[in-house]
Amino acid sequence: MILSACSHQQTEDTTASNIEMPVISTTASPETTQLPTEKSSDIEIDAHIILDNEKTTINGTGVSFENNVLTVSDGGSYYITGNLSDGKIYVNSLNETKKVKLILAAVNISCSTDAPLFIENSPDETVLILQSGTQNFFSDTSRTIPDGVTDYATAAIYSKDDLQIEGDGQLTVTGNFGKGIFSKNDIDIRGGNISITAADDGIRGKDSVEIETGTITVTSGGDGIRTSEELEADKGNIDIYGGTITVTSELDAIQATGNINISGGTFSLTSAGGSTGNYDYQYQGMGGPVRGGKAGYFGFPAQPDSSIYEESSSDTPSTKGIKSDKSITISGGKFTLNCLDDCLHSPAVTVNGGEFKMASDDDGIHGDENVTVNGGSIVITNSYEGVESRVINITGGKLLAKSADDGFNAAASSSAVASTSSTGTEQTPVAYGNRMGGFGGMMDYDSSCIINMSDGYVLVLAEGDGIDSNGSVELSGGKMIVYGPTNGGNGALDYGGTFNVSGGTLLATGALGMAQSVTGNGVPVLNFNMNGTAKQIYTIADSQNNCKIAFTAPKSFQNVVFASDTLNEGSAYSVYSDGRVSDYTSDENGICFDGVYFPGTLLGTLS
Repeated sequence: MILSACSHQQTEDTTASNIEMPVISTTASPETTQLPTEKSSDIEIDAHIILDNEKTTINGTGVSFENNVLTVSDGGSYYITGNLSDGKIYVNSLNETKKVKLILAAVNISCSTDAPLFIENSPDETVLILQSGTQNFFSDTSRTIPDGVTDYATAAIYSKDDLQIEGDGQLTVTGNFGKGIFSKNDIDIRGGNISITAADDGIRGKDSVEIETGTITVTSGGDGIRTSEELEADKGNIDIYGGTITVTSELDAIQATGNINISGGTFSLTSAGGSTGNYDYQYQGMGGPVRGGKAGYFGFPAQPDSSIYEESSSDTPSTKGIKSDKSITISGGKFTLNCLDDCLHSPAVTVNGGEFKMASDDDGIHGDENVTVNGGSIVITNSYEGVESRVINITGGKLLAKSADDGFNAAASSSAVASTSSTGTEQTPVAYGNRMGGFGGMMDYDSSCIINMSDGYVLVLAEGDGIDSNGSVELSGGKMIVYGPTNGGNGALDYGGTFNVSGGTLLATGALGMAQSVTGNGVPVLNFNMNGTAKQIYTIADSQNNCKIAFTAPKSFQNVVFASDTLNEGSAYSVYSDGRVSDYTSDENGICFDGVYFPGTLLGTLS
């Protein structure tokens, strides 16, 4: 079927004098040629091929040409250039010890009935080497598969064995039928400038996808980059070490059934048109419109519920940025994520480093079981909830989150259902202890839910609860700044168990109606009410005018919680508006944690 799929009858001419190679001379065959590849510099050429429909020419062994199909039947290196207007390259090698290497040097192939590059067999891997300075094109067309046919190519570049891409040239793939590049085994990209447009997934390696370097641009009607192996525990992984990756996808930008590990690269990922919000994380923009509070409560409009309640269903499209069914670990790289659903989503998410700018209509970062931030710089410019997981650990780095609901939410799926409904229907609030007035808690207490922070920097701007835990919160180090809600139905701090501060600094401002304080475990706590004005400078200083904190809240507030290991038990502290601080150290958000304060207006003194 494959050999007869394309109809043009061609002739084969193996006379060396009739071949004009644009880059590699034909003075000897085989020969050694210097090629600009990432992993190999000396390649012995087994055959040179010039594709030209009616007069395709071949010089060498291991390949043949018939019915507009170039068949590669043995392992070896094949230098290919030229065009086929309706044909394909068909790889069918049973050589288990020698790779098939296709050196693509200005190749342009389209096929209306099959994949223009179809790899049936290549036991020791097929390598596509993109010749420097050349552009290569592969495109298929939308077509109808006859009833009963189950074995057919689903991508413009389709491989049943391992596939590797390297070199410095350009590769443009158009998958009008389905996927752009697909392998039933592994895909390894080690270079090249690769551009893919696909009706379905852009790049799918069933067993794995590995990207070492290169420039990759994907526009897809399905997932951008994906693995799909679900049965073998050690497969389905995506590993990315570098490169420049741009994905615009209708579904997930990067999705794996296994683990995702990223240690470098530059990423621009947009899923399903991106977030509908348009917010800039600057103080002058913080007063702009946000999406409201929890569904059905206090007159706010119903919102899509968080994906922690999402059911696994093929009928529910997944439109996340980076998604793994097992774990996501990111140690480096620069990321811009603009997603309709969660930007990072997995049972376990770990960020050790990297720079992130995220916008989502759901969670910025979501972990079913745990989210751990050990380093990096994360800015969530728009989200429904900033960070959500059963366990949230912050041991370092910097995290700024703007949310229409909770900034941080520690909740398990079984206990979180009480607080939100996917249909927006009101739930009966479930009261629990340790609440300061109001309606009481909106969730059941769950001791497995916890937020731990031992170091780093966190700033939350939330319209719902700022820091929300169905269980407890432990702050032992670092700086946690929370600008909570202005409506009395939520609080800057909301927890079902305890909020212990044993080190570091906490500043939380918000509405009074549902306000909670914290327990200082060896750390003094100031908890007081005041009518704070948005964008007004406020300072807390000791009797010697030493600044303990100076801040400019982006919105009004009625309650302040300030706990810091820089405070002294039993000492008096004064609260001022205006004034100035000299000899201070401030962060990029205009918050001062030290310096000498020159008083403005005294608002009150407390111990």
